Amino acid sequence: MLNWLRSKRDDTPRVKGYEIKKQIFAGAFSNIYRAVRTENSTDVALKILTKAGSRIASLLQRHRSTLWEGELLSVLDHPHIVKCVEFSKKPPYWIAMEFIESNLGQYVGRCNDEKEEGELLGILSQLSSALDYLHGKGLVHRDICLSNILVDEQADLRLIDFGLAVPVDTSVTRGRAGTPSYMAPEMIRKWTHTEMTDIYSFGVVMYELVTGIKPFKGSLREQRMTRSLNVHPPAPSTMEQFCSPDLEELLMKCLSKEPKERWQSATELDSAMFVLRHNRKFA
Repeated sequence: MLNWLRSKRDDTPRVKGYEIKKQIFAGAFSNIYRAVRTENSTDVALKILTKAGSRIASLLQRHRSTLWEGELLSVLDHPHIVKCVEFSKKPPYWIAMEFIESNLGQYVGRCNDEKEEGELLGILSQLSSALDYLHGKGLVHRDICLSNILVDEQADLRLIDFGLAVPVDTSVTRGRAGTPSYMAPEMIRKWTHTEMTDIYSFGVVMYELVTGIKPFKGSLREQRMTRSLNVHPPAPSTMEQFCSPDLEELLMKCLSKEPKERWQSATELDSAMFVLRHNRKFA
């Protein structure tokens, strides 16, 4: 049985069966480490929940309103959703996942001609496929952003961080979840979260990749959220960026302020991207 120990010499946590190499993320609800699974010497990303994160996981387990992230990942099976190697079934909570070093940020601004646009669409089609699968399971991710989308050396994508995932049509009345620059207007207003909530965030990611900038900038969290509510970002074609008219139309539809004006499902979005890629004969 795996158990948890705390190092007497430093603050590095220990999980039996894993050798932690270095910390790669620190947050309020979890810390992530690059580690080696000693059983087979494979690299993993070891996500260890903080006390605050563990309290939330325990609450979810008691009320069964939804699965905590470790349980959820263990039942999701899609080539573009990160794979769970192992997870703890009781406090303190941790998850061992496949390790991929780079995120989608490496592709920001790399859309300078038709060929690069096609390559970008190929990668984003993997994300729309993952969202289609997740939504088909009755879940909304709620934190689609560059840092939560990993890409390996073969340009294969993995969606990560399901700690904020909730059932479709959930109304959130307390607090705001998500990354401010990518939050849909209904998240900011604490309205019902639907599949279109993730589609909006998908559009923000696509906009940033194509133009090299976020559609809603600001030095403060509140500024970025206010602009998301009230500002319509300029179309990429007005910014002297390479972006085909069909891609621009697809992208800007994702960013509609009203959910009913966006693509109405990830299936619909995925199909539109498929048609765009193949009609243009992208490589």
